[in-house]
Amino acid sequence: MFYDYSAPQWLLIFYLYCVLGWCFESTVVSVQQRRFVNRGFLRGPMLPIYGFGATILLHVSLPLYDRPVELFFASMVAATAFEYVVGVVMEKLFKVKYWDYSTHRFQFQGRICLQSSLCWGFLGLILARVIHPPVETIVVVLPFGVLIVVDIVLSAMFVSDVAVSVRTALDLAHMLEELDKLREQGAELRQQLSETALVKLTNLSYRVDEARGEWSEKMDDAREQFSERMGDAREQLSDAKEQILARLDELQNRFDEQAANLGRIRKSMLRGNPTARSTRYDAVLQRLKKRIDTRHRG
Repeated sequence: MFYDYSAPQWLLIFYLYCVLGWCFESTVVSVQQRRFVNRGFLRGPMLPIYGFGATILLHVSLPLYDRPVELFFASMVAATAFEYVVGVVMEKLFKVKYWDYSTHRFQFQGRICLQSSLCWGFLGLILARVIHPPVETIVVVLPFGVLIVVDIVLSAMFVSDVAVSVRTALDLAHMLEELDKLREQGAELRQQLSETALVKLTNLSYRVDEARGEWSEKMDDAREQFSERMGDAREQLSDAKEQILARLDELQNRFDEQAANLGRIRKSMLRGNPTARSTRYDAVLQRLKKRIDTRHRG
Protein backbone atom coordinates (compact mmCIF):
# COMPACT_ATOMS: atom_id res chain seq x y z
CA MET A 1 0.00 0.00 0.00
CA PHE A 2 1.43 3.38 -0.99
CA TYR A 3 0.11 6.82 -0.15
CA ASP A 4 0.08 9.25 -3.03
CA TYR A 5 -1.56 12.40 -1.72
CA SER A 6 -1.32 16.02 -2.77
CA ALA A 7 -0.12 18.67 -0.32
CA PRO A 8 -3.69 19.84 0.47
CA GLN A 9 -4.69 16.23 1.16
CA TRP A 10 -1.75 15.71 3.49
CA LEU A 11 -2.70 18.90 5.29
CA LEU A 12 -6.25 17.67 5.84
CA ILE A 13 -4.92 14.29 6.99
CA PHE A 14 -2.79 16.13 9.55
CA TYR A 15 -5.81 18.03 10.92
CA LEU A 16 -8.01 14.94 11.04
CA TYR A 17 -5.45 13.08 13.13
CA CYS A 18 -5.02 16.11 15.38
CA VAL A 19 -8.76 15.87 16.12
CA LEU A 20 -8.76 12.07 16.47
CA GLY A 21 -5.77 12.29 18.83
CA TRP A 22 -7.58 14.90 20.93
CA CYS A 23 -10.67 12.67 21.13
CA PHE A 24 -8.56 9.72 22.26
CA GLU A 25 -6.45 11.60 24.83
CA SER A 26 -9.35 13.62 26.24
CA THR A 27 -11.40 10.46 26.69
CA VAL A 28 -8.61 8.57 28.46
CA VAL A 29 -7.61 11.45 30.75
CA SER A 30 -11.23 12.40 31.49
CA VAL A 31 -11.89 8.84 32.64
CA GLN A 32 -8.73 8.88 34.78
CA GLN A 33 -9.59 12.27 36.33
CA ARG A 34 -13.32 11.50 36.58
CA ARG A 35 -14.17 14.83 34.98
CA PHE A 36 -14.02 16.26 31.47
CA VAL A 37 -10.50 17.32 30.54
CA ASN A 38 -9.82 19.36 27.40
CA ARG A 39 -6.53 17.60 26.83
CA GLY A 40 -3.54 19.21 25.24
CA PHE A 41 -1.65 22.41 24.63
CA LEU A 42 -4.23 24.11 22.41
CA ARG A 43 -7.66 25.47 23.33
CA GLY A 44 -9.46 23.78 20.47
CA PRO A 45 -10.04 20.04 19.92
CA MET A 46 -6.67 19.35 18.36
CA LEU A 47 -3.47 17.66 19.53
CA PRO A 48 -0.72 18.52 17.02
CA ILE A 49 1.61 15.82 18.34
CA TYR A 50 -0.86 13.21 17.07
CA GLY A 51 -1.19 14.97 13.72
CA PHE A 52 2.58 15.06 13.24
CA GLY A 53 2.98 11.58 14.74
CA ALA A 54 0.38 10.06 12.43
CA THR A 55 1.93 11.75 9.40
CA ILE A 56 5.35 10.39 10.36
CA LEU A 57 3.95 6.91 10.96
CA LEU A 58 2.16 6.91 7.63
CA HIS A 59 5.42 7.72 5.85
CA VAL A 60 7.19 4.99 7.83
CA SER A 61 4.57 2.45 6.79
CA LEU A 62 5.10 3.10 3.06
CA PRO A 63 7.83 0.52 2.48
CA LEU A 64 6.88 -1.68 5.46
CA TYR A 65 3.15 -2.22 5.06
CA ASP A 66 3.54 -5.94 4.27
CA ARG A 67 6.15 -6.47 7.03
CA PRO A 68 4.22 -5.92 10.28
CA VAL A 69 7.08 -6.71 12.68
CA GLU A 70 9.42 -4.22 11.03
CA LEU A 71 6.55 -1.73 10.79
CA PHE A 72 5.91 -2.09 14.52
CA PHE A 73 9.51 -1.36 15.54
CA ALA A 74 9.99 1.37 12.95
CA SER A 75 6.84 3.12 14.18
CA MET A 76 7.91 2.72 17.79
CA VAL A 77 11.37 4.22 17.19
CA ALA A 78 10.22 7.07 14.93
CA ALA A 79 7.32 8.19 17.12
CA THR A 80 9.32 7.86 20.37
CA ALA A 81 12.14 9.97 18.94
CA PHE A 82 9.61 12.57 17.83
CA GLU A 83 7.91 12.59 21.24
CA TYR A 84 11.25 13.07 22.99
CA VAL A 85 12.35 15.94 20.74
CA VAL A 86 8.99 17.71 21.15
CA GLY A 87 9.16 17.26 24.92
CA VAL A 88 12.67 18.75 25.13
CA VAL A 89 11.81 21.72 22.91
CA MET A 90 8.57 22.53 24.75
CA GLU A 91 10.27 22.36 28.15
CA LYS A 92 13.09 24.63 26.97
CA LEU A 93 10.61 27.18 25.62
CA PHE A 94 7.86 27.04 28.24
CA LYS A 95 9.68 25.71 31.38
CA VAL A 96 6.97 23.05 31.78
CA LYS A 97 6.69 19.37 30.87
CA TYR A 98 3.17 19.14 29.46
CA TRP A 99 3.31 15.36 29.84
CA ASP A 100 5.38 13.48 32.38
CA TYR A 101 6.16 9.76 32.57
CA SER A 102 8.29 9.98 35.72
CA THR A 103 5.98 7.62 37.61
CA HIS A 104 6.15 4.97 34.86
CA ARG A 105 8.62 2.12 34.85
CA PHE A 106 11.35 2.14 32.20
CA GLN A 107 11.07 5.86 31.52
CA PHE A 108 13.72 8.36 30.45
CA GLN A 109 13.73 11.89 31.85
CA GLY A 110 9.95 11.70 32.20
CA ARG A 111 9.63 12.49 28.48
CA ILE A 112 9.36 8.98 27.05
CA CYS A 113 8.67 5.55 28.51
CA LEU A 114 8.49 1.95 27.34
CA GLN A 115 4.72 1.81 27.72
CA SER A 116 4.24 4.84 25.49
CA SER A 117 6.75 3.54 22.94
CA LEU A 118 4.96 0.19 22.70
CA CYS A 119 1.69 2.04 22.20
CA TRP A 120 3.27 4.00 19.36
CA GLY A 121 4.37 0.74 17.76
CA PHE A 122 0.91 -0.80 17.95
CA LEU A 123 -0.60 2.47 16.78
CA GLY A 124 1.59 2.32 13.68
CA LEU A 125 0.15 -1.09 12.84
CA ILE A 126 -3.45 -0.16 13.64
CA LEU A 127 -3.11 3.18 11.88
CA ALA A 128 -2.04 1.71 8.55
CA ARG A 129 -4.45 -1.24 8.53
CA VAL A 130 -7.55 -0.05 10.43
CA ILE A 131 -7.73 3.68 11.14
CA HIS A 132 -6.35 5.22 7.99
CA PRO A 133 -8.51 3.56 5.29
CA PRO A 134 -11.72 5.43 6.30
CA VAL A 135 -9.71 8.63 6.79
CA GLU A 136 -8.26 8.15 3.32
CA THR A 137 -11.78 7.73 1.92
CA ILE A 138 -12.86 11.06 3.38
CA VAL A 139 -9.82 12.83 2.01
CA VAL A 140 -9.82 11.45 -1.53
CA VAL A 141 -13.58 11.87 -2.19
CA LEU A 142 -13.55 15.60 -1.44
CA PRO A 143 -13.57 17.79 -4.55
CA PHE A 144 -10.44 19.88 -4.89
CA GLY A 145 -12.28 23.17 -4.33
CA VAL A 146 -13.97 21.91 -1.17
CA LEU A 147 -10.65 20.48 0.05
CA ILE A 148 -8.94 23.86 -0.34
CA VAL A 149 -11.73 25.67 1.51
CA VAL A 150 -11.65 23.15 4.37
CA ASP A 151 -7.86 23.43 4.59
CA ILE A 152 -8.01 27.22 4.70
CA VAL A 153 -10.66 27.29 7.41
CA LEU A 154 -8.89 24.68 9.55
CA SER A 155 -5.51 26.36 9.01
CA ALA A 156 -6.88 29.74 10.12
CA MET A 157 -8.33 28.15 13.26
CA PHE A 158 -5.16 26.17 13.93
CA VAL A 159 -2.72 29.04 13.43
CA SER A 160 -4.74 31.44 15.60
CA ASP A 161 -5.04 28.78 18.33
CA VAL A 162 -1.30 28.08 18.20
CA ALA A 163 -0.49 31.80 18.41
CA VAL A 164 -2.71 32.32 21.46
CA SER A 165 -1.56 29.10 23.15
CA VAL A 166 2.15 29.84 22.63
CA ARG A 167 1.72 33.35 24.01
CA THR A 168 -0.23 31.94 26.95
CA ALA A 169 2.42 29.29 27.64
CA LEU A 170 5.19 31.91 27.55
CA ASP A 171 3.19 34.13 29.93
CA LEU A 172 2.70 31.15 32.21
CA ALA A 173 6.44 30.44 32.17
CA HIS A 174 7.11 34.06 33.13
CA MET A 175 4.52 33.86 35.91
CA LEU A 176 6.07 30.66 37.27
CA GLU A 177 9.43 32.44 37.40
CA GLU A 178 7.93 35.38 39.31
CA LEU A 179 6.01 33.14 41.71
CA ASP A 180 9.12 31.06 42.34
CA LYS A 181 11.02 34.21 43.30
CA LEU A 182 8.25 35.03 45.79
CA ARG A 183 8.43 31.49 47.17
CA GLU A 184 12.22 31.77 47.62
CA GLN A 185 11.88 35.14 49.34
CA GLY A 186 9.27 33.66 51.68
CA ALA A 187 11.56 30.75 52.52
CA GLU A 188 14.42 33.16 53.26
CA LEU A 189 12.18 35.25 55.51
CA ARG A 190 11.03 32.18 57.46
CA GLN A 191 14.65 31.17 57.93
CA GLN A 192 15.46 34.71 59.02
CA LEU A 193 12.57 34.64 61.50
CA SER A 194 13.85 31.41 63.00
CA GLU A 195 17.43 32.70 63.20
CA THR A 196 16.30 36.02 64.70
CA ALA A 197 14.42 34.28 67.49
CA LEU A 198 17.43 32.03 68.16
CA VAL A 199 19.85 34.96 68.29
CA LYS A 200 17.60 36.95 70.61
CA LEU A 201 17.17 34.00 72.95
CA THR A 202 20.92 33.38 72.97
CA ASN A 203 21.62 37.02 73.77
CA LEU A 204 18.94 36.97 76.44
CA SER A 205 20.48 33.86 78.03
CA TYR A 206 23.88 35.53 78.04
CA ARG A 207 22.41 38.62 79.71
CA VAL A 208 20.69 36.46 82.32
CA ASP A 209 24.02 34.82 83.17
CA GLU A 210 25.68 38.24 83.27
CA ALA A 211 22.99 39.61 85.57
CA ARG A 212 23.27 36.63 87.89
CA GLY A 213 26.98 37.27 88.26
CA GLU A 214 26.33 40.86 89.26
CA TRP A 215 23.74 39.88 91.88
CA SER A 216 26.42 38.77 94.31
CA GLU A 217 27.62 42.38 94.62
CA LYS A 218 24.69 44.55 93.70
CA MET A 219 21.47 42.62 94.02
CA ASP A 220 19.13 45.54 93.53
CA ASP A 221 20.97 47.01 90.56
CA ALA A 222 21.28 43.62 88.94
CA ARG A 223 17.58 42.91 89.31
CA GLU A 224 16.73 46.24 87.71
CA GLN A 225 19.21 45.76 84.88
CA PHE A 226 17.97 42.23 84.29
CA SER A 227 14.39 43.41 84.06
CA GLU A 228 15.34 46.17 81.64
CA ARG A 229 17.31 43.79 79.46
CA MET A 230 14.47 41.29 79.47
CA GLY A 231 12.06 44.00 78.38
CA ASP A 232 14.41 45.27 75.66
CA ALA A 233 15.03 41.77 74.33
CA ARG A 234 11.33 40.96 74.19
CA GLU A 235 10.58 44.26 72.48
CA GLN A 236 13.33 43.79 69.90
CA LEU A 237 12.25 40.22 69.23
CA SER A 238 8.64 41.29 68.91
CA ASP A 239 9.52 44.10 66.50
CA ALA A 240 11.68 41.81 64.37
CA LYS A 241 8.95 39.17 64.24
CA GLU A 242 6.32 41.73 63.28
CA GLN A 243 8.47 43.10 60.47
CA ILE A 244 9.24 39.66 59.07
CA LEU A 245 5.64 38.47 59.42
CA ALA A 246 4.43 41.64 57.69
CA ARG A 247 6.80 40.97 54.79
CA LEU A 248 5.64 37.34 54.68
CA ASP A 249 2.02 38.50 54.53
CA GLU A 250 2.92 40.89 51.73
CA LEU A 251 4.60 38.11 49.74
CA GLN A 252 1.65 35.78 50.29
CA ASN A 253 -0.76 38.48 49.12
CA ARG A 254 1.32 39.08 46.00
CA PHE A 255 1.37 35.33 45.30
CA ASP A 256 -2.39 35.08 45.78
CA GLU A 257 -3.00 38.12 43.57
CA GLN A 258 -0.94 36.69 40.73
CA ALA A 259 -2.59 33.28 41.11
CA ALA A 260 -6.04 34.91 41.13
CA ASN A 261 -5.15 36.84 37.97
CA LEU A 262 -4.29 33.63 36.13
CA GLY A 263 -6.33 33.96 32.96
CA ARG A 264 -9.03 31.52 31.93
CA ILE A 265 -6.90 30.22 29.04
CA ARG A 266 -3.92 29.57 31.30
CA LYS A 267 -6.16 27.82 33.82
CA SER A 268 -7.59 25.69 31.02
CA MET A 269 -4.07 24.85 29.85
CA LEU A 270 -3.08 23.63 33.32
CA ARG A 271 -6.31 21.69 33.83
CA GLY A 272 -5.84 20.09 30.41
CA ASN A 273 -2.40 18.77 31.42
CA PRO A 274 -2.87 17.26 34.89
CA THR A 275 0.50 15.45 34.77
CA ALA A 276 2.44 18.61 33.84
CA ARG A 277 5.66 19.12 35.80
CA SER A 278 8.47 21.64 35.84
CA THR A 279 12.08 20.77 36.58
CA ARG A 280 12.82 24.26 37.90
CA TYR A 281 9.48 25.61 39.12
CA ASP A 282 7.63 22.47 40.13
CA ALA A 283 6.81 23.65 43.68
CA VAL A 284 4.85 26.69 42.50
CA LEU A 285 3.42 24.83 39.48
CA GLN A 286 1.91 22.10 41.67
CA ARG A 287 0.66 24.74 44.10
CA LEU A 288 -1.05 26.58 41.24
CA LYS A 289 -2.57 23.39 39.85
CA LYS A 290 -3.91 22.43 43.27
CA ARG A 291 -5.39 25.89 43.76
CA ILE A 292 -7.04 25.87 40.31
CA ASP A 293 -8.35 22.34 40.74
CA THR A 294 -9.81 23.13 44.18
CA ARG A 295 -11.60 26.24 42.92
CA HIS A 296 -12.79 24.47 39.77
CA ARG A 297 -14.38 21.65 41.79
CA GLY A 298 -15.79 24.10 44.30
